[in-house]
Amino acid sequence: MALARQAHPVWSLLASAVLVALGLSLLLGSPAMAVVGIVLYGAGSGIRSIARGTVPLALFRREGYAVLMGRIAMPTLLAQAAAPVLGAWAIERWGSTQTLVVLGVLLAFNIVLVAALVPVALRR
Repeated sequence: MALARQAHPVWSLLASAVLVALGLSLLLGSPAMAVVGIVLYGAGSGIRSIARGTVPLALFRREGYAVLMGRIAMPTLLAQAAAPVLGAWAIERWGSTQTLVVLGVLLAFNIVLVAALVPVALRR
């Protein structure tokens, strides 16, 4: 964060998405790389917690920020509540490796969605 203090928050969101995806992909590799994968995943998750508040502020300004954050929070909270049940179901049905592959595909889609915001950051 010290290096990107003047950068648009979309860049932090993109870095977060890439780090989480990279961290998860390393879990599919050798067990020795799992430690690196967990660290990258954690770093991406930490950056995402910061970007979650700064990106809406940068895109939509201060007016209505609280209402917007409330609307954004609901789907996130529902997904967090459903994740343990859905994760257990996926692992039981497909196994851990296939579940990680499905999550990897979803993370790749997340990177594409975040990359769609890059033109906003370039206009700054």
